[in-house]
Amino acid sequence: TAFLATGNSTLQLTSGGGANGFPRWSPDGSRVLFTSSRDGNFELYVMKANGSEQTRLTFNLGDDVGGAWSPDGSRIAFFSARGANRELFLMNADGGNLVRLTADGMEKGPRVAWSPDGARLAFHAYRDRTAGIYIVNADGSGLRLLTTHEANDRYPVWSPDGRKLAFATDRDGNDEIYVMNADGSGALRITNNAGPDVPDAWGR
Repeated sequence: TAFLATGNSTLQLTSGGGANGFPRWSPDGSRVLFTSSRDGNFELYVMKANGSEQTRLTFNLGDDVGGAWSPDGSRIAFFSARGANRELFLMNADGGNLVRLTADGMEKGPRVAWSPDGARLAFHAYRDRTAGIYIVNADGSGLRLLTTHEANDRYPVWSPDGRKLAFATDRDGNDEIYVMNADGSGALRITNNAGPDVPDAWGR
């Protein structure tokens, strides 16, 4: 279930059957993208910020998850299990003009991050059961592996200037946050805790 917290109050935005989660604000703050299983399997939906006009965007027998708005709010990137593995797809914000960006057979997701200029997408994918950070151009070209460590590198987040990526990695035992250049060089550990640390957003 999705909730909106405003000051000292909380507003429930979704109700009914199925699981509703992973909400993402549109860049202008007027809409919320979320995942729901209300119609059987996980699909992507959008609603107004007050919970009204909930609209289904994807229609597929496989799960559609990990939706992320482009910086200008015109497109949505997401992962879909329309084959043997989850691949990265792109569609307009109204669900139209669906384009498949990857077809390499690696299991991906569940989170994708747009670069601030909307030109690239970062995500993690599993090769031989180990996760690495990849980037791909928004037109599907230029797929590139950035990390080659034997540990799991996951959940990339772009810096506001698009020059760096933060990510979680268990290369030191448990998940810690590292920062690296957008070309994969210069990885630097920035957290050191007994519990797992995972980046969610990079503030300005």
